[in-house]
Amino acid sequence: MTKVLISILNWKSADKTLECVQSVKSSVIPTNLQCDIRVVDNGSGASQVAMLKACLPSDVALVTNQVNTGFTGGQNLNIRHALSHGYDYVFLLNNDTVIDLHAIGDLIREMSADPRCGAASPVIARLGKREIIDFCGAIHDWRLIDTVRARTLHEAQRLLVDHPDEIWAVGTALMLKVEALRQVGMLDEQMFAYYEDDDLGVRLRKAGWRTHIVLSAVVEHACFDGDMYQRPPYFFYLMTRNAIFFALKHVPPGYRRGLRLRYIDRSLVMAEKLFAQGQPEKANACMLGLADGLSGRGGRPVLDRTVPLWIRALRPLGRAWNTRR
Repeated sequence: MTKVLISILNWKSADKTLECVQSVKSSVIPTNLQCDIRVVDNGSGASQVAMLKACLPSDVALVTNQVNTGFTGGQNLNIRHALSHGYDYVFLLNNDTVIDLHAIGDLIREMSADPRCGAASPVIARLGKREIIDFCGAIHDWRLIDTVRARTLHEAQRLLVDHPDEIWAVGTALMLKVEALRQVGMLDEQMFAYYEDDDLGVRLRKAGWRTHIVLSAVVEHACFDGDMYQRPPYFFYLMTRNAIFFALKHVPPGYRRGLRLRYIDRSLVMAEKLFAQGQPEKANACMLGLADGLSGRGGRPVLDRTVPLWIRALRPLGRAWNTRR
């Protein structure tokens, strides 16, 4: 019997978590699979925990974190459980997703067919708008220090054929082989949230594991569907900081020339755009992310701080660069 732990993280959205659990419970599970669901409440508060305790099915385990340890810390609780309790796979599943009936079986079937497949993702479609595909495969472009993503299933098929050993997948609905995790380690908790999936994907590849995109499996996701500049301040902090963490850790030697300067450039340009839109709190979060990314300060975002003087002194450069774009 193959054992699969399904890991769902809740943070102040118990209603979505319950819908996600229901979609998993409604799945068609092959007879050779044992699928267990474990929900982690990540410091959401007493009312959220009470709602989950009252409404979760009796066979779904609930773990409560007293504080928010981020996507990485919350999911690592369940990854540790999988590592220590004889599971073969752990399925990281966002709580704002709804999975297709056969998605779990399709993912395990494809991973089982390739002994070097350490991770697999379904196609991620927009919740309620399945014709909109938000993710179906990606590779890293080290020359540009950017991501190349397939936009359609046709592009995905080509990407998978042309770059079979370079594919990485987002953490929205990510099936991971426990054997691979034993070798490469868990999610990087210094990142808290964002870029942890990029990081894990590269670590898997460096260790000789492959990531598959299973085009027959679909998970619908309530993806953010708006102007990026309306995201909260912590988003700009984490995206800035963790992009630097990721680049300094993984960009190959031949592409590292001026690496820090490139991120100073990118971050200051973003901060100036936010200042120009009248969003100084988000601009400051971006600059704090730059400072912490370069200094190696990780963990939970702390945004009620003064931006370091040396970062503020560089703002005129950011304004100058911004006029060129």
